[in-house]
Amino acid sequence: MNAKLAILFLTIFIDLLGFGLIIPALPFYAESFGASFVTIGLLSASYSAMHFLFSPLWGRLSDRIGRRPVLLIGLAGSAAAFLMFGLSTTLEMLFAARILAGILSSATLPTAQAYIADTTSEQDRAKGMGLIGAAFGMGFIFGPAVGGILTQYGYGFPALVAAGMSALNFLWAVWKLPETHTNRTDEGHRSLFSTGVLREVFSTRALAVLIGLFFVSVYAFSQMEATFALFCEHRLSLDAVHVGWILAEVGIISAILQGVLLGKLVRRFGEALLAHTGLFVMAIGLVVTGLVQTTQQMIVAVPLLAIGSALLNPTL
Repeated sequence: MNAKLAILFLTIFIDLLGFGLIIPALPFYAESFGASFVTIGLLSASYSAMHFLFSPLWGRLSDRIGRRPVLLIGLAGSAAAFLMFGLSTTLEMLFAARILAGILSSATLPTAQAYIADTTSEQDRAKGMGLIGAAFGMGFIFGPAVGGILTQYGYGFPALVAAGMSALNFLWAVWKLPETHTNRTDEGHRSLFSTGVLREVFSTRALAVLIGLFFVSVYAFSQMEATFALFCEHRLSLDAVHVGWILAEVGIISAILQGVLLGKLVRRFGEALLAHTGLFVMAIGLVVTGLVQTTQQMIVAVPLLAIGSALLNPTL
């Protein structure tokens, strides 16, 4: 791993560690304010909707002004959103915090992917993208496990810890993260909200198929993710601490597969076969997870989700 990617990996890991801290607490936190299952689903959707709307804008802005400033905006925004979330006293404040997080933190991951594209060859790109997956996996190892334990001090406490970590991460990135995008000669004439680029992308059949597959897989996975803690609470009688440990299992498998094995698997089997395999394994994992009746069955089922997403996302 070159020095720039190493710095980026640490930056993204710390950012996702903060994100992982609040995952076990979020549904329970919303329930404490009287939120129904539908409302909790909408709370998760509000964050994702902002990502959908603003990720392209941040990506285009990073083409125009560089990767570093956009990444710094995302990191600072995460700190502010976590702080607001942790200090929330009403359901409306929770929604406002998640919307703010979706708007500002959506600057981080798309720009990190562009950062990797700037610093890797085509042959090494899947391996480089796997670093984000590995950082995500490691964030899911430590984040949910620690976040579940921290809920003993209140459902908002993990978010306050995440806010402090994000603030330190912002300072680290200011000090260490270099710029990689220096060739900006052809982006300035395009609007940040250009629909022409969207038409251009979808006119390329291969890209349209890949984006469609990515949408369907994320759509399916996010339904499980948004309801997982509630599912564990109401069917398996698990609290936030135990939900955190189960999610940590997902993180361990994902980190090993994407951070250690993915490059070797791509060289041996190719990206297309791994993407097909990942999609199939994820589908089986989602079905099996929905059918579990005991904690032991859940522990056996969730590795399928981890393996499927770890193979699918970076290869797509």
